[in-house]
Amino acid sequence: MLGIPTFGWRNFDEVNLRFYVRGAEDRKSKNGVVFIKEIVPSWLVSTIARLLYGENYQRKDMHSSIESRPNSSKIINYEIREADLSNKFSAFVTNPEKVPTPDSLEAYITEHYWGFASRNSKKTVEYEVEHPQWTVSKVDDYSITFDFEKIYGNKYSFLSDQKPQSVFYCEGSDIIVRMGKTLNL
Repeated sequence: MLGIPTFGWRNFDEVNLRFYVRGAEDRKSKNGVVFIKEIVPSWLVSTIARLLYGENYQRKDMHSSIESRPNSSKIINYEIREADLSNKFSAFVTNPEKVPTPDSLEAYITEHYWGFASRNSKKTVEYEVEHPQWTVSKVDDYSITFDFEKIYGNKYSFLSDQKPQSVFYCEGSDIIVRMGKTLNL
C-alpha cells in the first residue's frame, strides 16, 4: 500500500469480484476497476485497505499453488476455505505468455490503472495503480467449484451456475497503489 509492504505482506493471494469502468478526465481515457469484494488471507491487509481506500476487503483462509510442469505448462490452483465449504478454481496452462493485443478483452481486463471505491452515497475514492503491462496466457482447461452466494452474498448467487465468457492466466507483478482522492458526486 502506497508502495510500502504492509508489515511483510508484499505478495499475497487475492480473489475478487469486480466490474470495469471507463471515465475521462481532461479528454484522457481512464480505465478503472470497482471491486465488489476482495478476499485476502491477511487481517492486516484487509483492514488497511478498508481504512485507506474504502475497499470491501475481507479476510478468509486461502491457499494457492502454481506448479510448473514440463514444456513450460503450469497447473494453477486457488482455494478459499470456509468452515463447511471449500471454494476452488484451477487452470491448466500450456500456452506461452504474450502481451495482449490492444483492443482485446485481455488487454481491457489487465490494463486498468485506476481504482474506484464508494465511501458513501455521495463520495467515491479514486486512486491510481501503477504496474507494467502484464502478459497473458490462454487457459487450456479449468475447473470452478465456487459458492458465490456464500462468498459474495445472495445478490451474486446466480454466478454459481454461470460459465465464464473468458478464462485466461495473468501472472501480474508488483504494483504501487497511490493515495486516493475523494470525488464528490
